[in-house]
Amino acid sequence: MHIPGTFVAAGFTYVMMVAAYKMPHRRKFHISVMASALLFDLSLPFYLYSHRHWWHRLIEQQEIFSSLVWMHAGILLMMYGLYGAQIYTALKLTKGDPEARASHRSQGKVMLIVRLFVILTGMLLAS
Repeated sequence: MHIPGTFVAAGFTYVMMVAAYKMPHRRKFHISVMASALLFDLSLPFYLYSHRHWWHRLIEQQEIFSSLVWMHAGILLMMYGLYGAQIYTALKLTKGDPEARASHRSQGKVMLIVRLFVILTGMLLAS
């Protein structure tokens, strides 16, 4: 079984995100890993668009009508929304707002779950 490099990279960034989530007091590590994962997740659609035969699969093979495609797209949009909320609460934390810590942490838990589902649905779509 061949596992594409994008899934190896996504799995690696996910493991790093879990590690960074567990170590929020190591700020440089936490912030750099989370920012790198965000940049990876933002750049991956552009990579897939330029390196995959998306037109053939979505339009010609009519996978655009697949519920899995739409579920993946919805979860992906949710993940990007969570990234925005995470950035917002992180900025509030840097300004010294102590109430932002609890929401940032709970958003982080949800982010890990949602990102895992994005990776899993992406793997299902690729196979």
